[in-house]
Amino acid sequence: MKHIMFPRRPGLACILLLAAAIIHRTVESSGSVNLDVSVQPAYKFGHIAVDVAAQPMELTLENAHGRSALVTQLGTHFLSVSPTIQRRGNTFSIEVPKSADLRIRQYQYQNSDCVDVTWSATSCITEVLNDCFQLGQSHWYGGSELREQLWPLEKVDMDMKPYLAMDHINEDKYGPVQERMFFNSDGHGVYVEEDIPLFVSINATGDNRLCLQAKYDEYWYSSGGVNLPELNYTVCTAPDVRSIHKLLSDRYIKKPEGTPNPLLFRAPIWSTWAKYKTKINQSLVAEFVDDIKKHNFPVSQIEIDDVWTPKYGDMDFDPVTFPDPQSLVNAMHSENISVTLWVHPFININANAFPYLASRGWMIQDLLEETPALTSWWNGQNAGHIDFSNSDATQWFLKEVSHLKTSYGIDSFKFDAGDVNYLPPIFKAKMDFVNRNHLTRLYATAAHQSDTTEKRQEVRTGIRTQHLPVMVRMLDKYSTWTFTQGFRSTITSGLVFGLLGYPFVLADYIGGNSYNAYPDPELFIRWVQANALMPLMQFSLEPWAYSNITVLEVAQDMVKLHGKYADKIIGLANDSVITGYPIMRPVWWIAPTDEAALTVDDQFLLGDDVLVAPVVEQGATMRRIYLPAGRWRDELKGQTQDGGKWIDYPVTLRDLPYFTKLS
Repeated sequence: MKHIMFPRRPGLACILLLAAAIIHRTVESSGSVNLDVSVQPAYKFGHIAVDVAAQPMELTLENAHGRSALVTQLGTHFLSVSPTIQRRGNTFSIEVPKSADLRIRQYQYQNSDCVDVTWSATSCITEVLNDCFQLGQSHWYGGSELREQLWPLEKVDMDMKPYLAMDHINEDKYGPVQERMFFNSDGHGVYVEEDIPLFVSINATGDNRLCLQAKYDEYWYSSGGVNLPELNYTVCTAPDVRSIHKLLSDRYIKKPEGTPNPLLFRAPIWSTWAKYKTKINQSLVAEFVDDIKKHNFPVSQIEIDDVWTPKYGDMDFDPVTFPDPQSLVNAMHSENISVTLWVHPFININANAFPYLASRGWMIQDLLEETPALTSWWNGQNAGHIDFSNSDATQWFLKEVSHLKTSYGIDSFKFDAGDVNYLPPIFKAKMDFVNRNHLTRLYATAAHQSDTTEKRQEVRTGIRTQHLPVMVRMLDKYSTWTFTQGFRSTITSGLVFGLLGYPFVLADYIGGNSYNAYPDPELFIRWVQANALMPLMQFSLEPWAYSNITVLEVAQDMVKLHGKYADKIIGLANDSVITGYPIMRPVWWIAPTDEAALTVDDQFLLGDDVLVAPVVEQGATMRRIYLPAGRWRDELKGQTQDGGKWIDYPVTLRDLPYFTKLS
């Protein structure tokens, strides 16, 4: 990736490319019919209409099934211009003089109306291409993991930002699990092509619009000095939200090629991080596992987190804190507990591996010199980043993690980071690419390659890697009740992951990361209840740390409940390989035209027939629950009742309301 700076205003770079653009337009216009905008400013064919006279221009896609139309404002940066328009068959071509060409092509895809929209800058590398969808009264879904994971998406306020995989724990950015797919309750869906230098805003300044922007800023996206920006996306329409999600997913998203190890769905993962942070050693890990077993909790695997290495980047055990790691692993294996290690893509400058990798050019390189481009991350101000676009560097990394397996019996790994904001600001890699997300995807691919037999690894990025049979973890959660990286975002993040094609959702630690203090007992209880019927459970904070015995008892009960539904969860995981469907589903999955189901943000479905309604409000003694149409059995009280309505449900601290659909 070569980052070459260009002026922000049209200049020499625009002039040099203008002649070629004119030739291109001349060729493309052959065989078209010129239309007189002054006589007829609006044109309609099929279920789309184009209004060139509107300011900005508008594209309207009607829904053939009688639902609301989707209105798109085209070229919002091109106001007070005099475009020319041509039509050839089902294609409109619009020219904004000296700026950009627009092509709109209408067609049928699987009996649905679709439109391909392509803006192409014609003269200037610094051109900005911008289209906006009016959110209207529809409810919107898809997009990205977010720091404040509100549901539906129209509740979000996000200024124009690069649509790239970023760690958003301390700042509002688009997160590390994302897809360029947005869709709404009226059956309209949008998909943006991967190689577009994309920026996105949602409700910026309260404008009730979802805006797509393509530009080369020579920081997040590089033109390579020759590419003109394009904005290319597809809009399709279907009868309802479930139908459009299926259409887009089947067309653009790969299905999982397998599932993680089934044992992971049966018993919780336990990690050292939230309890111990970086202050871990061999004896503490052994004591932790002893405590887990003493309190009658099952363990699928124990994850040894930061820090077990002598230096960040040297992938071997610190001989001081872990003098005999193989004996530790053997002891775990004797109790049928697998062991995983925390790993990352960074090589701190003081690591022994740094000069070795630097001499071979296997880290992200400085743009002008054959030296590593240094970056910073949460455990180092001066670090290199492994270049996963370099096959030799990737093989070195895989060899290092393989050594940990063969030498110590380590079973698998927790792959942290992969976010593009931890890359150096300006750099070059072995491969040229416009989109930094390419490196994120290659890192996740390497994570999968590290363990293709046990399949116990986890990642926390998702960039067109839905096909990988790995757990995908949510970004760190705070030990708070809120939607802002707190407890409330656990359900909504899980729903987003599933809709984006990542069914093997690993919620962050029950109770959060306790960065300031342990969560209060009530929050811990509500957190473990909410996680009980999610695909996977993960602990680090120990339930027996509380003096209130209710915390321990509820945690034990919820782990047993999860085990009771493990066969169902594993069955749904296997189904996802065929269908791509999420395990954890929004309520509208079985009621796609039900207004209440479309907006409820504190309930979810396990499959199609188990509705889970965790208590998410502090101090609540009553839970308002929405039951979609059908006959439902209350699994707490054993009663049955009709759905299609809200119910007021009394709750105690020990209660997790959940229901089974009977018909």
